[in-house]
Amino acid sequence: MSNPKSDGRLPAIPNDIITSSSSQPFIQQDQQDEETSDCPLLTPSPPPDQAQNSLDNPTTFIRRNDSSTLLDQTLNNINSEDGLTFLNIVNSSCKPMHDEPSSRDPMVETSSNSGSSSDTNEPVCTQLLTQLNTAYTHLAPDAQALFYNQENGGKPPLTGIHLVVPKPPKNYNFMSWNWPIIRKTFFWSLMSIFAGCIALAIGVIATMPKRCDPAVEWWQGSLFYEIFPASFEDSYKNDGIGDLRGIINRLDYLDNLGVKGIRLNSIFLSKQYPQQYMNIESLTEVEPTLGTLADFDDLVTAIHKRNMAVILDLPLYPFVKSLGDEIPDSNATRAPNHQKADQVATLIALPSHRKTLETLQIASVEGITNIEGFNVTDNDSTVDFVPSNEVTKAIDFWQKRKVDGFYLKGLEYYTNNTNFVTSLRHFKSILGPNKILMCSEKALSSATGDSRNAILNRMDLVDVILDVANGTRNIKDQVSKIQKGLLFQKAGYPWVHWSTGSVDTPRLASTLQVANASLAVSLMGMMLPGTPSVFYGDEIGLLNSNSKKYSHLSHLYNLVPMIWDNQNSIDETLPKYLIVPWMPESDKPATTNLTGLLPNMAKLRSETTPIYVKAVLKNEEPMANSDIRYTGNDMIVIERWYPRRNTYVFVANFGMRTQTKDLSSLYYGGHVVVGPEHKLNRNIYFKELIIPPGEAFIIKLDK
Repeated sequence: MSNPKSDGRLPAIPNDIITSSSSQPFIQQDQQDEETSDCPLLTPSPPPDQAQNSLDNPTTFIRRNDSSTLLDQTLNNINSEDGLTFLNIVNSSCKPMHDEPSSRDPMVETSSNSGSSSDTNEPVCTQLLTQLNTAYTHLAPDAQALFYNQENGGKPPLTGIHLVVPKPPKNYNFMSWNWPIIRKTFFWSLMSIFAGCIALAIGVIATMPKRCDPAVEWWQGSLFYEIFPASFEDSYKNDGIGDLRGIINRLDYLDNLGVKGIRLNSIFLSKQYPQQYMNIESLTEVEPTLGTLADFDDLVTAIHKRNMAVILDLPLYPFVKSLGDEIPDSNATRAPNHQKADQVATLIALPSHRKTLETLQIASVEGITNIEGFNVTDNDSTVDFVPSNEVTKAIDFWQKRKVDGFYLKGLEYYTNNTNFVTSLRHFKSILGPNKILMCSEKALSSATGDSRNAILNRMDLVDVILDVANGTRNIKDQVSKIQKGLLFQKAGYPWVHWSTGSVDTPRLASTLQVANASLAVSLMGMMLPGTPSVFYGDEIGLLNSNSKKYSHLSHLYNLVPMIWDNQNSIDETLPKYLIVPWMPESDKPATTNLTGLLPNMAKLRSETTPIYVKAVLKNEEPMANSDIRYTGNDMIVIERWYPRRNTYVFVANFGMRTQTKDLSSLYYGGHVVVGPEHKLNRNIYFKELIIPPGEAFIIKLDK
């Protein structure tokens, strides 16, 4: 006979037994216990007498001799897959209640009064929270008892599930903590940390630099202004010759112009000044016509107060015969240790002039430094020996008077000197940091080998004079040659000092013969990568002198006196010349619509990265960030660019007629940031670009 399963679960008691009249007491008791239990499958242990009476009832359990068929059916059901699994769990995890607690579970303890009414009348969940340890039991079939039910009367054993609560909740320390305060403290601490992080982020953002631009030194990219003192301003002597006090009176004008470096051509004692200003007699004495050393000190102090620098031209040739070749030959002028002096003199004649103390076999450095005519510097355990000469004395003398740099004019005549390299290194060591040396492009071109390397490593600026008289294509060739030359091969090489006018060249306004031309060229120089320089008077279009009376001074006609009419507010208070100036004045400059653009351009250059930087790194090699995009019909277009910045374009017309060009193949459009009033801040489109004669402007291209 087969009894099918109703819901897939193994019945613990056969249906025939459930329906029999003799099994009703057991079923009723079981249902009553399940109803009183708060937790499913768990019932409180019954009182000992009630449990014993239930088990002693012979009608409650199956006897083997009553029906073998019924027992076989029950065993078959138990031996099924579900039944075996259930029995395995019961046999492995449960034990009879009458056994002693397992020695393998020290946490389980059997209470002597576990069958009391206090243990059995309370719900299970209540007992879990209130009792230290309590055992709960339920009826479960035991396979071994069913097989051997004749021996134990057919009674299935009682098995128990032991649940242990070591301590009541009130015994845990954390239960007595003030959790409301803890929660509030944690919340507000978290909020404080969050607010602090926000404040820190805002502070970092607020204090971050607005731009991340490459750093430059004070002489790199700044505007320099070249002055011939005798023609600049006569202050108080009224002798027709400018002086140092006159320069002091005009410093506000130069400051407003945007000048950062003032370069004085020649202030030294001369046989006939200013007509023969190059024939100097000393590099450490001021020409009395210009003032005294006290006047010079006042000038330097006034320049520094305005955050500007002063650079002196040192006319080496032909006054200085050689660099570092003056060796004392009289024993009377030598120090007592003349043998060491002989060793030094022998060393100077050698190709290498940088020796260690061990090579010279000289035991005392003091013995060398006390030798008259020799300067010794200790650098990396080496000693440099340079004879003292006029150049060394001059650099040391003027740098002590706070001069910021020197232009070594005529250095190209000394590049083949034996001690040229050592001399440059010594000159630089005298200056110290933040002071500069300059030389001309001719010096770099004439130098070879170690001399060229010395110029590239010791000079800070190399002066390049642009020839603008031969058209814009010639300008492009000159600029391209410099940008593709030595000065742009390494980032540490000297910067280019672009000179559009100087004491050695005619006036721009007289050369180009176009109104606005000198200002347009000055703006162009400030657009090139490097340090621009403006010759005094070019910012107003000053012309050469056209006097025929002083033809013997024709080579100095470009050094005409500066015209100060309405240049600043002090013009009315300054005295006028009472006698004829040393050089005849030129005609008044032509009227131009570019007057006043140099200060705007200087400001734009100081604030605009694409214009003031010298070059950019591309593939780890420096490259000039400048390109001359167009030259034709005396028109020039120069582009300056920088990564992640707007591109700026300079447009100028040096010709005599208005130009109308279609440059849409180069650019689309932008707006004018520096230019004449009628074009300033207006949009420009390169499809039809109209430029009058002598006009120039700067365009900021659209991205």
